Amino acid sequence: MSGPYTLAVPGFAEAAALSAVAQESFRQTFFYRDYPPEDLAAFLESAMGEARYAAQLSDPAYALRVARGDDGSFAGFIKGGPNELPMPEGEPPLAETWELHQLYLLPEAQGTGIADAMMDWLYAEARARGARALYLSVFVENLRAKRFYARHGFTEIGYNPFPVGATIDDDRVWRKWL
Repeated sequence: MSGPYTLAVPGFAEAAALSAVAQESFRQTFFYRDYPPEDLAAFLESAMGEARYAAQLSDPAYALRVARGDDGSFAGFIKGGPNELPMPEGEPPLAETWELHQLYLLPEAQGTGIADAMMDWLYAEARARGARALYLSVFVENLRAKRFYARHGFTEIGYNPFPVGATIDDDRVWRKWL
């Protein structure tokens, strides 16, 4: 794979590639977490399985972009959609919000600037859909992601208990006003 990277609309046939990148990124990021193997396998299949991405690629409520190297190779993706996070009191109505559901890059694409381009695309997409605020959930120990989102103007506003099987991770809800 080689850069520079560009954004493209994924095709329906790319559901398997989206699933593979998401699952591998999750494993690499949380390799140190002691999830029971059967819980992790079930979580990856339900939350990041090929069938889920195939359904979301055909659902107009979701929007995805893939990052490709100049040789056409798949480097990662970003997905936005309806806000499904637990919202603290006083936040805008759900109809005026959108959620960054996933942003995954393979290691060789990290630090190249493509993640910033992905975020710029997501902001424009969320605004075009009428969102006043963008939300995301991030594991409290994922320091790299938290630094990235803070640099993009997100702030922590709440708690999101995130189940991976019987393990409940300490995720936090972050918001950025658009």
